[in-house]
Order: sequence, then structure tokens, then C-alpha cells
Amino acid sequence: MILGHCLSNEIEDWRNSFFEMNPDAIVEEEEKPKKKVSTLTLDMELPAMDFCNKNFYKNLSDEHKKEISLWVLMRYMSSSQNYSDHHLIMVNDLVNSDFNSLSKHPELQWMLLSLCGTNRKQYHPWIAPPKGAKKNKLEQALVDLYPLMKDDDIELMLKLNTTEELQVFFKDNGYDDKEIKELFKGTPKEK
Repeated sequence: MILGHCLSNEIEDWRNSFFEMNPDAIVEEEEKPKKKVSTLTLDMELPAMDFCNKNFYKNLSDEHKKEISLWVLMRYMSSSQNYSDHHLIMVNDLVNSDFNSLSKHPELQWMLLSLCGTNRKQYHPWIAPPKGAKKNKLEQALVDLYPLMKDDDIELMLKLNTTEELQVFFKDNGYDDKEIKELFKGTPKEK
């Protein structure tokens, strides 16, 4: 402990003498703004949704309205220990279906979330969103051609068609030979 104290004194002395010899080197340190600790917690938000408090969002201060994350609350509300089916179906049908189109109306999003409550306090475990699975070039090309096609249908299309049939399909859809060769690069060849 004494050694550490002596060492810090030597460093401080060196620093002071350096700045005396080089007065232009003095740089004023900027104070970093301290991150505010939110007073709005999940322990306040989740029970308000459980007990269908539609006015909770409206009664929040402007500062708290900026802090609330409705997407995170939607993830929490979609799962519960006792009424998991109810919460999953209600959140998916009422909130998730048009969530992004209502992004400019957070009070309405809150009201929809509060409709999913059961008037009972629930434990809502966090279920992380799935990580996006990367599609290979062939799958991505099919998604580009058919953006509304489901992943299962794309997989089925790839299984049912031979490589030659798929190459003809892409040729018919405007791909040139070079692009088609690039799409099938690395895919196993059929016998």
C-alpha cells in the first residue's frame, strides 16, 4: 500500500513537471454526461398491463414516455407462466400484427398491450427473439423473386426441383448464365 502511494506521487510529480515545461499540452478534460437512471421499471409497467390499465401511458411524464420501450414490453407480455396461450394469441393478434405501422402512436400501442392482460399479476419471462438464419444465395434469390413466399415453401421448392429445373427456372426469370453459375456455386451436384 505504501509502495502504491509513493508510485502515484511520482507519477503526479512527473505529470506536473511535464505540463510546466509544455504549457500548450494542457487539455481541458470534458466532463462526460452522466447517464440518467430511469425511474420507470418493468415492475411498474408489467403489472399495469396485467391489470389492463389503459391510462398508464397517458399518465406518464414526458421523460418516462421517451424511456418506455413498447417493443420490449410486447416481448414480455407475449409470454407468461399461467396463461401462456392467452398472452401469446392476444399479443400476436392485437399488437404484433400492426406494431410497426402504429409506431407513431405509442399510446395506442400501449392500449393494445393493456388489452392482453388477465386482471391477475403474472410472471412474464423474457424470451429472446430468434436470431435470423442466414439464407444461402439460392434461397435468397427465391425470396427476391417471391418475397411473400414462406420459408417452408422455399425449402419445399428446392427439394422438389432438380438443379437443372431450377437453373431453367432462373433463366426464365431473367438471370444470365453467370448469375446462375454464381447461385449454384457450392451446392451439391446431383447424380
